[in-house]
Order: sequence, then structure tokens, then C-alpha cells
Amino acid sequence: MPSVLPSTPFLAALDRRSTLLESPPAVISGSRSLSAAEVDSAATDLARRLVATGIGKGDYVGIGLDRCPELIIAILAVVKAGAAYVPLDPAYPFERLRHMISSASIRLVLTRATFQSVFSAAGAPAILDVGSFEKAPAADLPEEDPDAPLYAIFTSGSTGAPKAASVYRRSFANLISWYADEFQLGPADRTLVISSPSFDLTQKNFFTPLLSGGTLVLDQETTYDISRITGLIRSHGITLINCTPSAFYPLVDAAAAGGYADLATLRFAILGGEPISIPRLRAWLEHPSCRAEIGNTYGPTECTDICAFHRMHRGNLDDFPFVPLGREIPNVRVSIRDVDSLVLPDGEVGELCISGAGLGGGYLGDPTRTAERFVQHHTLYRTGDLAKRLPDGTLEFRGRADHQVKVNGFRIELGEIEIVLSRHPAVREAVVLASGGLLTAHVQGSQITIPELRAHLEQSLPGYMIPNAFRFVENFPLTPNGKVDRLALAREEEAPPAEALATPAETADATESRILALWSDVLGRSVHDPEANFFDLGGTSILVAVVHVRLREIAGRDLPITELFARPSARSLAEFITPRNSPTAAPTARDRARLQQASMSRFRRPGTPR
Repeated sequence: MPSVLPSTPFLAALDRRSTLLESPPAVISGSRSLSAAEVDSAATDLARRLVATGIGKGDYVGIGLDRCPELIIAILAVVKAGAAYVPLDPAYPFERLRHMISSASIRLVLTRATFQSVFSAAGAPAILDVGSFEKAPAADLPEEDPDAPLYAIFTSGSTGAPKAASVYRRSFANLISWYADEFQLGPADRTLVISSPSFDLTQKNFFTPLLSGGTLVLDQETTYDISRITGLIRSHGITLINCTPSAFYPLVDAAAAGGYADLATLRFAILGGEPISIPRLRAWLEHPSCRAEIGNTYGPTECTDICAFHRMHRGNLDDFPFVPLGREIPNVRVSIRDVDSLVLPDGEVGELCISGAGLGGGYLGDPTRTAERFVQHHTLYRTGDLAKRLPDGTLEFRGRADHQVKVNGFRIELGEIEIVLSRHPAVREAVVLASGGLLTAHVQGSQITIPELRAHLEQSLPGYMIPNAFRFVENFPLTPNGKVDRLALAREEEAPPAEALATPAETADATESRILALWSDVLGRSVHDPEANFFDLGGTSILVAVVHVRLREIAGRDLPITELFARPSARSLAEFITPRNSPTAAPTARDRARLQQASMSRFRRPGTPR
């Protein structure tokens, strides 16, 4: 393990690459392709403009862009200017954006004309359109300071408001130095980014291809479409993809019918954010066409994304009866401790704590919360995760010690959703549970409907934090000490939720029946009502993509994925696939557009317009 941290390589490495006459494209997005020299030149121009407006070390700049070349240019410009960037999702509710801009003391937001009104309404003190700024006069840019912050990422907060965790440049340099070296990334590699710019795991994939000489391919679309993503992997010869397991499984499932040819170019699938299921990946990893490894990565946003990792391939899938967190990356230290912060011996379960190079700067504007998690004079971070270390040094994850959960890779404090729910005047108490990647809200209240609760939550929370199902309860079960018995509530969830309750009905035709059977399989519970809304039954954007692929067998043809959003019931979808002579056979164009917009807004990828 190296004893000396690598120097911050961002600007020097990019400058070196930009001088090469022959190198692969640096950034590809749709039909656009930019060389390293073009990216560097545009970022330098924008950085000088930022410096001219007074932006520099110690400042935080919001970046409100989707996955496009301007996003990369904006990030590099902020880094060159000596400041730190904060990804801001234009699709977030105004209230949430307003809090983010205020709590992070963001001085300026880089965006484009499409989103200017969004950030203006959210209280951005200044806005700069990355597509139409005047070229600043040539001027020297500040030297890199390894102890300065590089970025801040917002995570869910138990107090009812998101909190921004900052990361140092030296910590991030340590991460990407290991990342490029461990997986031997170079000019021949092409990295596909399908994750949100606001996600911590995304950041290293913006920088590493640029600095290692490879190509960064950005999925510019806003919906999760299996056919499109596998098409990008195939057409661009993608060698590395980094996402959550939930986002990767459907790609593997869809590629199975073709002998996994769509994934044949992959060298690595780096997965993180939630536990990995070996059974979901075994057939692919053991197939002759697979030359890829899985990288299981673990680490909190507060400690620079990754602190431990474990590589998996066809030869070691059964080395452990579980998927290990693995071992620490260089210069990062992991210890297992008890409630008094004393180190536990190997084999005992305790709280996983992190120290060393990955340690971040804490929460912006929140010294109290920072002091609670960053202890021992800010030399140790308490994750709240339970783990143990085996005699050979391998780390095993054992769950959470609190009510924080991971849903589709997003870290969520259930308390934040509960607090927002309790703000509704008709809600007396609310408890939110997570199971199988779905959120269920248990609500004690009166004279309130589920659509009203959804609308209330959507004013403050992003789509991935809106519960998939709601249950109304007269009283909550209590433990002997008077607290809500969450285990008892979880057992009650085995019955269909309120929105899924329906009297089994005879389906109209065979297509309808097959769709209902497909939904039941994908959702993991029986669905009988042909008028039920797929999203109200717990459907997510990823599950829509799974249904989209499997519908080919029913329809006998490809269907636009937007039709699944516009026709969220089995009956309306069946009518589209197999039209009948019925006055209600199809919605009007206006109704279809309205339904599509409403459904997609609930599961819109971060960084997309409303």
C-alpha cells in the first residue's frame, strides 16, 4: 500500500493529454465528439470567466446540467478556477433546490438557457449560461491546492433536509489514482456514464477517462431504456460501466437471449451503492463470451465514494458465502468499532469507521452534524454501517445500525420522508419502510387521499424518495418501550398495499392476462386488476425498462418505451398492443401526452427538465 498520497493530477494531466496530436476522442455524447484539446480549451475559457467574476478558492459553484459535453466543461472550469462544484438537479422541487443553494452558500450556478428560470426561482444569486458566455481575456489561473475542496454532494438528511458532504482534492486524487491503476485503465478504454451527475459514484468516471487517455461516453437521454443503453455499449465498444446493481441487472437479463453479445466488450462492471446478488450475475460471468469482472465497491459520500473493494470473476464467485466488501483501497483505513469507538477484534460485528486519505471535509454549514459523524477531532468517520473483519482481512457487510437505507443506490434517510409527510395537516404520524428496493409509507391520518400525499411529497422531495405504496393505519403497533414496532409493520407489508388492493377480475383478453402475469413476475406479487396503475403498484423506472424488453414477446414487435408511461394500466396497454373496436380503446393524443409527462416526472433521471 502506498505511503505517500499522489499529487492532485487534474489540471496537469489534462494539459498533457490536450497536447497530443493523436489520441481517442475525450468526450462523446450523441452525435457530438470532443477532443481533449477542445475540452481543455473550452474549460479554460470558462474558468477565466469565473475568475473574472470573483470565483476562486473557498467558493462553491452549482452545476445544473444534464449529461452533456457542457457538463464536463463546466466541472473542469470550476476546478481550474480553484473553486468546488456542487451538482444540482434541475428536476428537483424548488423548495429542495432553494435549500441546497442556500445551505451550500452557492455563489453562482452554471447552467443553460433551458434551466435558467428553474435556478432563478430557486434563489441562485447569479447564473451563467455555459452556452453563451463572452470569452474572457487571457489570464493566469490559480495553482492547484490539494487541501482545497473539489466538490460537495448532497445526501438525504434525517432532520428533514438534505446535507452537502464535501470532498478534498487530495482525497479524490487518491481515489482516481487507485481506480485507474487497479483496473489498468488507458487509451483503449471507453467508459459509459448512465448515472446521475448528482451521484457520488459518477464523479470519478468524469475525470478518470480524461486523465488516463480514454474516452468518456455520456448517455444523453433521460429515461432508463435497456435497448438504448446496450446499444451504446455495443456501438461504442464500452469497456467499463459504473452504476448500481439494480441498474445493471436488467442489462444482463436482456443480453442473455443473444448469448450476452451486447456486453462482450465490457472489461469491468463497477457496481456500488447496494448489495450485489451473485445469482443475478452468475450465468453471464460464467458464459464463454464474458471477459468482464465485477468490481464490488463500498464507501460513503462523506469519504470520497470508495474505501473498500472486491473483484469478482468466474473463478472466485464461491470463495465466500456472501459478497464481501473486500479490502481497503490504498491510503484509506477501515476499522470495526464498538459504541465507545474502541476497535473490536476480528470476527466481531461493530460499526464500520473510516480514516485516512478518503476522509472528507464534513457537511457544509452544519458543524453539529459534522461533529456527530466525524469524531476524534475529525480523524474518524462513523458510517452507521455494521460490518466485521474476517481473519484474512476481508470485510463483511452486516447491515445498518439506524433507519438509513439504500434504494436503487440512493442513500435515503427514512426520517426525512417521514418528516415531510408529517408536515401535511391531515397526517398525525407517518412511518416509512424500505423492502426489496421499494418504499412504503404507513400513514395515520384522516380525510386525505393517496394522490394528495404524493402531491405534497413532490413539492419537497425528488422522485426517488417518493414512496411506491401507501398504507393507512388507525394505530401503529408498539414495542414494549412504546416505540413504533417497525418489524410488525414490515410483516403487515406482506399483504397487498392500499393502492394494490383490488378484487380479482376477469381480464378482457389474452394480451391483458399476459401483461398482468408479467407485472406480477416483475413486481414480485400477484396483480389482478387490469385498471391498476403500474407505478402505483410499486413500478420504478428500472422495472419499466424490464417490462419494456419482455413486452416484445407479447407484442411481437418493439414498442416505444414512452407508451408504457402513457398507458400505465394493463388494460390501456393491451388496447394499444391489440386494439379492439371499443369507444375507450385509446386515449387522445393530449391525454397520452399528459399521462406520459405525469408518469415520467416521478422517475425522471436527475438533471432533466421538468
